[in-house]
Amino acid sequence: MALAAKSFNKAALRAARPRTASRRVVQVNAKYGQESRYFDLKDMENTTGSWDMYGVDESKRYPDNQSKFFVQAADIISRREALNAFVALSGIGAIATFGLKGAADAKLPITTGPQEGKTENGKGGSVRSRL
Repeated sequence: MALAAKSFNKAALRAARPRTASRRVVQVNAKYGQESRYFDLKDMENTTGSWDMYGVDESKRYPDNQSKFFVQAADIISRREALNAFVALSGIGAIATFGLKGAADAKLPITTGPQEGKTENGKGGSVRSRL
């Protein structure tokens, strides 16, 4: 019994003492790249990459078919009337989809119909049914 009390008291004393931070001095070094340098302002080509090798300065960057496709696709919805029609048809489609599928999945009373055995009189049934 006394042994348990001593070990409990030692644990309580250890927990009560504030912890002190280590006083060792540590030097922090980053080991990126050559000679611990990750970004070198004197050698920008090796730091950021060679734009002369990978960059394209020509006005014609994409194949003709790809360019033609995106120009036609953007031309269709670039007009305000076409964009409004697209949004309206999307909204009508969303409402119709919810009416056909979503209401049945949510088990709304209008889709399930009257339930047998679950009849109530007025607001919440009679007082006797609540007791």
